[in-house]
Amino acid sequence: MIIRRYYSKKKITLSFVLIALIVGLFIVFIPRVFSSTPQNVFFLNQSFNNIAKNDIIPYLQLMERKWISEQLQVEALNKNFLIDKKALSIQWNLSQIKKGLLHRKNQNVPLYFSWDEKKVEEAFQFIAEKTNLMPQDAIQKDGRIIRSKTGYRLNLANAIDEIRNGLSQGLDKIVIKSYEVLPPAIDTKTLLQSLGFQHLLARYETSLAEKDENTRFNIDKSAKSIDGYILEKGEIFSFNKIVGPADKDDGYLETKVVVNGKLVPGYGGGVCQVSLTLYNALLQCDAKIIERSSHSGYSETTSYVEPGLDAAVSFGYKDLKFSFPQQRIAIFTYVDSDRLVAEIWAENEFSGTKSIMSQIQSITAHGYSEAFIEVETTVLKNDRIEKRYTDRYMIPKEYVEILKEQIDKNQ
Repeated sequence: MIIRRYYSKKKITLSFVLIALIVGLFIVFIPRVFSSTPQNVFFLNQSFNNIAKNDIIPYLQLMERKWISEQLQVEALNKNFLIDKKALSIQWNLSQIKKGLLHRKNQNVPLYFSWDEKKVEEAFQFIAEKTNLMPQDAIQKDGRIIRSKTGYRLNLANAIDEIRNGLSQGLDKIVIKSYEVLPPAIDTKTLLQSLGFQHLLARYETSLAEKDENTRFNIDKSAKSIDGYILEKGEIFSFNKIVGPADKDDGYLETKVVVNGKLVPGYGGGVCQVSLTLYNALLQCDAKIIERSSHSGYSETTSYVEPGLDAAVSFGYKDLKFSFPQQRIAIFTYVDSDRLVAEIWAENEFSGTKSIMSQIQSITAHGYSEAFIEVETTVLKNDRIEKRYTDRYMIPKEYVEILKEQIDKNQ
């Protein structure tokens, strides 16, 4: 009996120990499971992994204050606007966000919010006033063709829905696409055909993607001075005569220009991109090139066109001159998003074929960091040599191999 009684006491003692251990584990771990957010849950790109349930609302309140203090960026028809979130009376639905954090797994929780509908509508009416465009018909005026313009009208209700959806996704910048397109009654092509310009002879584009703001301004300004020009049969077109000096007094901005093979500060930088884009369009058809010059230098910053295919202009020094002995034409040069476009329209088609080849003829060292290259360009018309010329450029030595690969790739 003594042994039995001792055994029973030991058994009872062990049972109490096990129960206490289980209860302890329950007290320690169960609250962690049920009082914190699940793993891999995010809100506004912020991880909420294992944040205690009681800490979620205070944490969200801190996030809300910071978020509301930051302005909302809105882009509409390539124009940027900043909207004060406080002015829209935006408030987060903290309880709904918390509910999402506690019940979602492996995903982002949307931003639930409310706002003042009237204030939001007023904000977008302002954006509409600044972006809505009436369509413009193409017209002929003073020996020019003024191109038509497409109109755009903001759909207010759809735009507000875009903002609501963008905010719920946590976007910092929202691009509005809810515009109705308003076509002109007379577009450019219709007017061209009525004037006898039935055929697009040539079209050439160059990139503006990496151009600074001042350079883009100069390019757009000089392109507009040529855009729509009607060149009569046999008339000689002079780039410098049409565009002018392109200096400070003409309203051009300071940027970088090529002087003696190097980029230096100067007014009118970018104008040469208009002349060379037009020149490459001319090479595609039956234009008679009267004058064309190369730049003194070439580098990665001018690599949007191959050496030998540039056309430098400098008022009183270098010009681009050409004519069309067989027919009159209409010339268009304009900026389209991140592209500069040159088009030539004519009465008659160009029935021949054109091809252009450029090849490095020689490379001569010039000091430690530079070299001179000679590039031969051959223009073939109907597989026969129409023109062959050689240009000489100063170039950074480290760019020589890159340039070789670029030319070989494009052959």
